[in-house]
Amino acid sequence: MAIVVARIDDRLVHGQVTTNWVRSNDIQVIVVVDDKLATDEIQISVLKMAAPSNIKLYVLPVDKFTEKYKAGILDKYRIMLIFNNPFAPLKLIESGIKINSVNIGGMRFKEGRRQLTKSVSVTEREAEAIRSIISHGVEVEHRQLQTDTKVYLKDIL
Repeated sequence: MAIVVARIDDRLVHGQVTTNWVRSNDIQVIVVVDDKLATDEIQISVLKMAAPSNIKLYVLPVDKFTEKYKAGILDKYRIMLIFNNPFAPLKLIESGIKINSVNIGGMRFKEGRRQLTKSVSVTEREAEAIRSIISHGVEVEHRQLQTDTKVYLKDIL
């Protein structure tokens, strides 16, 4: 499987993803990897409507994606993974899935989060998960558009 882009964005599938990231990287399949969302049929329908009509979109729990990845089912496609938070990509990495870089597009400020950049805020648990991802040798960077300058989370955490 060619995981071309792995992105954490609490807005999931939206204009920046579909017009900038998908087109720039010739993405064929978007997989939203999230245990909770994978059981929400209404949210899945909304996400599928937000995706470009020529792109396949799946919403899978972490274990199901891991199973499909290891079975080679999506090997021939250019894949974009989208996560709601840093916990799912950390689980994938810990299960042996090779992810070279994780882009953080946006994690909105809420009560209990500290702001790292204009569009990235984290709880202490989320910060720890990001540190763990980095400790596995994975680049974790923030930018909203592919053409933006990378801001490395290891430098601002």
